[in-house]
Order: sequence, then C-alpha cells, then structure tokens
Amino acid sequence: MSRLAGAGAGLRRGARRINVAGIARVVLVAGAGVALVHVATNRPVDLDLVAATGEQQAPLLGTSLATRVALTCPGPELAGIPGIPDVSVTLSMTAASGPAELLPVPARGKGTLTATSGATTLLTLQERPDSLFAVVPGKAAVTKSGALPTLLTGKGSMAPAAAGTQEWRADTPGLRGLVSTPCGAGASDLWLLAGGAGPGRQERLVLTNPGANPVTTDVVVHGAAGQLGDPVVETVPPGGRVSMLLDARYGKEKLPVVHVRSDGGGVQATVTDTWVDGSTALGADTTVAAATASSVQVIPGVVVDPTGSTSVRVAVPGDSDAVVRVSVLSRAGLVPRTGESVLSVPGGAVGELALTGLPAGTYAVALRADVPVVASAFQRVGTGAAPGEIAWSPAATGIDSVGGAAFAPVAGIDRTLQLVSTGGNSTAEVLTVIDGIPRTRQLDLLADRVASVPLDAAASVWVRRITGSGELRATVVSSSGTGAARMLSSMPVGESPVTSEVSRAFPLP
Repeated sequence: MSRLAGAGAGLRRGARRINVAGIARVVLVAGAGVALVHVATNRPVDLDLVAATGEQQAPLLGTSLATRVALTCPGPELAGIPGIPDVSVTLSMTAASGPAELLPVPARGKGTLTATSGATTLLTLQERPDSLFAVVPGKAAVTKSGALPTLLTGKGSMAPAAAGTQEWRADTPGLRGLVSTPCGAGASDLWLLAGGAGPGRQERLVLTNPGANPVTTDVVVHGAAGQLGDPVVETVPPGGRVSMLLDARYGKEKLPVVHVRSDGGGVQATVTDTWVDGSTALGADTTVAAATASSVQVIPGVVVDPTGSTSVRVAVPGDSDAVVRVSVLSRAGLVPRTGESVLSVPGGAVGELALTGLPAGTYAVALRADVPVVASAFQRVGTGAAPGEIAWSPAATGIDSVGGAAFAPVAGIDRTLQLVSTGGNSTAEVLTVIDGIPRTRQLDLLADRVASVPLDAAASVWVRRITGSGELRATVVSSSGTGAARMLSSMPVGESPVTSEVSRAFPLP
C-alpha cells in the first residue's frame, strides 16, 4: 500500500451474514378476560398462546414470508474521505425482484422495493419479476457532509427475494477497472481480504449502516506478522457510512486483511483496492467480506488469465497456527497442477499462495485447514508494463434456500454464473430473467465439480437449492475486453431472504 493524496491515485452453513428484517410480530395484550392477537404474515399461522412473563421472548413457531428487508451498497467508494480528493466515476445501481416461483406461498398485498441515496429516490419496483437500473447522481451521493451509501429497502410483498448491485467501469490513466458490488445486510463480524504494497496501491474501507441506530465498530488490520496496531474505533450513523484510507496507516503491509467488529447492530463493509503505478493504471476492484471463519472455505469464480497471475490469500482469526491445503476444481473435478498446494500461516497472521501450473480458465478453489480460516483469491490481468486489471474473489457463503444477483444493462460486459457443490452432490434450479420473463433450468451438480451458466442479456439470476448433501456456492464473473485489455470482476451470490421466523408471542415488558 502507498500513501497517495492525488485524485489520479485515487459468507459454513448456519453462519449466515443475512440480517433478516421484517419478522412477523404477534402482540398479546392481556386484560380482564380479553385478548387481542394480531399476526403480520401472508398466511395463517396456528398459535399456541402461552402466558407472558415479560422476562423472555416466547418460542419461535415456523416461518412466513419476509415483510421487510434492508440492504446497503457503499455508494461512491472513491469519495468522502476528508483531506483526500474525490475520484469521480459513473456509478450505477440495479435492483431486482425475484420471480414468484421462488416463493413458497404467494406474496399478497402491496409492496415496494426502493433504492435511495440520501433523500433521493433512485428507483422503485412494485412487480415481480422486475429490475430497474439508475445512475447515481453525484449531488445525491456526495454531499457537504460526506458521501452517502445506497439503501435498498423491500417492504410488504416485495421484500422476499430481492437483490441489488452497484457497478462502475473506468479506463483512464489514473483509474482502470470493472467493479461490481452486491448490496448486503449488516453483520457484526466481517473479514475483508484485499490490497497490497505495490507502488501506487491504495485501499479504502467503507462501513455502511442499514439500521436505524448508530453502530460502534472496531477496525483491526492483520498482516504477515499478525495484528497491526490497536483497533480503530468508528461510529457509523444510522443509514449512513464511514470511510477510511487504510494505506495512510498501514502503507508498507504486503498482505493486509481487515477485521471489522460491531456492537449494537450490524454493518456492511467493503474494501476498494486501486493500483496506479505512475501514469499506468493497473486495476481496481471492490470486495465484500469473505465467508465467516471455517476449516473449509470454497472460492467459486477464480479466473486464471494467461497474461497475469492468480493467488490465494488466507488469514487465521485465532491464535493457533494453521496448515491449509489448497485444491483447484474444474468441470472435470480436481485439477492436477504444479507448484505448492499447502500453506502454513501463524495464528493471527496472513499468508498467500500462488496458483501456478494452471491453464487459462475459470475455476473454484477449495481450502481445508486444521483451524478456522478466512480466504479470498486475487486475480491479476497483465504484468504491470501496460494498463491492467485486478479482481478479488472472496470465499462464498453456502446457499441454503435462494440466492440472487442483479445486473446493469451495460453493453460489452459478458457475465457467467459459476456454481460448485462441495462435500457431496447438489441439485439447483437456476432462473434467469430476460426481458421480464423467467427462464428455468435444473442443474445436477456432482461433488467438487464446477458448472458455468451464461448470463447473456439477463437482468437478474436466481439460484434455488433443491436437494443434495453438498454445500452449494455461486459467484458471478463479469468480463469486458480481451487479452491484456481485459477488465474483470467477481461477485459472490449471497442468500436473498425469502422467509422470516414467526414468534408465538412477544410479551409486553
């Protein structure tokens, strides 16, 4: 990482990052032999009313369709840091509502899916399936008080199966890259792997708060030698964001990894990695957090470009040292290759392993360690002698129910859905929405084999898990151009909330 000030420089199963909103509520008011019960749900739920003591929430009973979902995207990643000139890009926001086939029961009544930037409404959806695209106006996203995130809020019948994506593309001497970022819900423990110490390398951390209350966060950076310094405390305002220039503090670290913890609510976090060597732009990407720490991590959508290089970065959250075995998977299964396949990383530290001896193509990488780790893959196009590109592919969280992604209608970008089932076979249903019409195909995925689905002209894609014993993961790879002029982005497909738990009763205090 380098310290620059010029404008030219600048999710195991069951451990889900989804902060499901819109839980149906049951309110019990006891009077002189009179009780009133109201259930906010889309289908009847049998209730076994119990005595309310006021000390504990009553047990949960089943699920109903989600009635409110709040997601955030970072907004303009390269703006909003005091003392650092903003870098302007044409930022777009795309929101999509999933087909009705994804829902276990019909979503009745009215609803909206709305994207906002501050007081500005960017788009509103009221039907499914549908998608809308909007360019985020600079005056809406960057104000005198700083840059703003984009909030995606689903209400009523439009809350289930919603997805949003922020995207920009730049090709100038001072900035080059294709950057696609999924909107996500808040979480309280996030690990982000990105950045480095090359000349002109710069990393910006953006914390966004989808909630209605302030959230206090601790930010810690780890490197090859372990934790770097004391935590930095930041308070993220409700519906707002906080940005940090990481290389201003950790400019010499070659393998930075950011750990974000929050109290009192969840935050969404991204790291934007830009690289400019003199007047040569070597790439840019924004990454979201990797899957929660586990002894098994899987990274779909890892691109090996013939003009560049690919590596895997691993961090160990705990104090015990890790021995990590790295396997590469393709459509045919395990890929034999030359080079190292075992990485040893001290507790609390970060290591990196080059993936050598692989033909050009798109793969999945599986990591198995003796202690929990977090991981991401780094892909580079070009060698640095000419303008190039960089991309980060974080380890993906398994899809238990439905995952979705939305796409901007931008010419010249090819997109593919990369799927992998590990630890067993899986059957998945893939729905692509083209011109408002969902098209469905069923895929039987053999264990440890990669499947690729073209997304030509698709406005959104939805992955529904049908059956199987394997862990199902997905990533969308977007590419523009060829050869050394190629631009690249890899975006994990996260779970899209469809249902929420229903409580038997919420006792009054």
